[in-house]
Amino acid sequence: MSYLGKYTQMPAAFEKLLVLEKELESDGYSLDREISFIPQLDFYAYDVTPFDVITFASTGCDGIHFGFLTDFGTVSDLESAYIVCVSPMDFGSHLKVIARNFQEFLSLVCTLKSAVAISNVVHLRSENQYKKYLKELTEEEKENPEHFQRANDVVQKLMAKMECQLIKDIYEYIENTVAADRKKQTVITTLDGIGVVPLSPASGGHEIYHPEKLDLKNVSLFFGQATTESKLAFIRDAQFNNQIQDDIELQELVISELKKLGFHDEANRAAECLQ
Repeated sequence: MSYLGKYTQMPAAFEKLLVLEKELESDGYSLDREISFIPQLDFYAYDVTPFDVITFASTGCDGIHFGFLTDFGTVSDLESAYIVCVSPMDFGSHLKVIARNFQEFLSLVCTLKSAVAISNVVHLRSENQYKKYLKELTEEEKENPEHFQRANDVVQKLMAKMECQLIKDIYEYIENTVAADRKKQTVITTLDGIGVVPLSPASGGHEIYHPEKLDLKNVSLFFGQATTESKLAFIRDAQFNNQIQDDIELQELVISELKKLGFHDEANRAAECLQ
């Protein structure tokens, strides 16, 4: 699993989930068929997938996937990494931090009974939007009771095996708890909503380079004098705006800069998903 870089292996909870999948299959169920949750064991990324995200699952629909946010390798344990949802076909609202860790992500899956349902939350913002969407899910369940009975069976097994708990208020959890806790961690806000965490004890004085004014010469000058956090914020914003993807020279410059900063795992993922 070279795509894991410094982490070398997936968290123990993820391995436990794979064991559950085998148990489900022996009983005629699967995470994929019943709740649209497909564990990923190989490198899986689109050109909009943040370079410091390690994918662990997809939905099998529109390239939607979920990954551990490593904060450029500063997270000590993937088990405690924030979880990001990537929905490549929804440009402009294709990224969202949706859980504080893998355990809470699984609780979110159990609550909504579908990984696809989680991906639809990426577009929501207000409490009313959440209420409307949850009502739609309830109606779908009434219209297709046989499928949702099987989904419920899998959810019950998932909750028992992985010790998950249902989340009482999805809106409160994602839009307030997760968002607020993530914001406290970061020193720079980025367009993708992920932000950049401090990488040194005296982290401050960060300059923001606005991607809409992108010029390769100016970017080079910026990289020559900006803080590491500022550089990473630029990379997040330029990738979010599809500017890195559309400019071969900028790709080369960004990958080179990541290597200079010591972010070799991220540079390798960037090279892989941008090729």
